[in-house]
Amino acid sequence: MAVDNVVVSSKTGVDGNSYTSSISNDKLTNNDFLKLLLEEMKMQDPTKPMDSKALMDSQLQMSQIEANNDMSKAMQELSLSYKTSNLATSANMINHIIENGQVGDTGSSKSFKVASVKQSDGEVTLLANKITGYDKDTETYSYEKEFTEIPLINVTKIY
Repeated sequence: MAVDNVVVSSKTGVDGNSYTSSISNDKLTNNDFLKLLLEEMKMQDPTKPMDSKALMDSQLQMSQIEANNDMSKAMQELSLSYKTSNLATSANMINHIIENGQVGDTGSSKSFKVASVKQSDGEVTLLANKITGYDKDTETYSYEKEFTEIPLINVTKIY
């Protein structure tokens, strides 16, 4: 018998009842299972009904496995969405001044100007120049030439 690309082999037991002996496709859906259940009920001897408890337990397990697979897919999609959102948020920080919670030698928070953003293995990192001073007359900052890599999760303030 073939049900939606599922091949089922049946054998007749010593009691005269027909039993499923193998299933060739392990990707059964709940709908496939119900079709198999109805087919098995049609083929059984009415004077010797089968024990349906084991069959229903199998269906419950299949439902749980299917629900777990669906949840796993949803979690993967949510994770991808979160990573994409982090990258978009970080891109908006370019040319802004940030702090990462570290304190400098003078006791004030270290500040950085974000130059670019990179993403590697799902982790977003800001490439920023550390601010070394501020000229009040010209209203300009002075920066270190080398970039400091700051993980997005370490950003404590954005200006």
